[in-house]
Amino acid sequence: MRVEVIQVLAPSHEFVRFECDSGTASGRWMGLGPAELGQFDVEIEVPEEVAEWTAVPSGDTSISGGVGRGHAANMVCRVLGFDEGDDSVVGVRVGLDIILIEILNRRSEIPLGGLISFRTPEIQIYPYDL
Repeated sequence: MRVEVIQVLAPSHEFVRFECDSGTASGRWMGLGPAELGQFDVEIEVPEEVAEWTAVPSGDTSISGGVGRGHAANMVCRVLGFDEGDDSVVGVRVGLDIILIEILNRRSEIPLGGLISFRTPEIQIYPYDL
């Protein structure tokens, strides 16, 4: 995912606010160096199990919200499939990017090919070089 870090919110905890094609949100910068402003290629990770989710009848994928500890980020994702080796892992798409999340509850209700919405306490952002 290509993001632009537009603000370093909490340098001591590396929280940043970023924009991407799917929206504007904040997350924890997980790079080797300190967070800084600019454009980066990153992988997005949802580090905790998704406890609650809702099916979304229509619309686009998106990412929004979250401003540090105690403020959840919202994600709307298209469900791609289930990991064959670990039945709690679900592959989802946000924009053009794929994220693996863990969902343990109501798995039989997850709409394969459809949209789901969920809140997560934290998004982690891992920069990489191409």
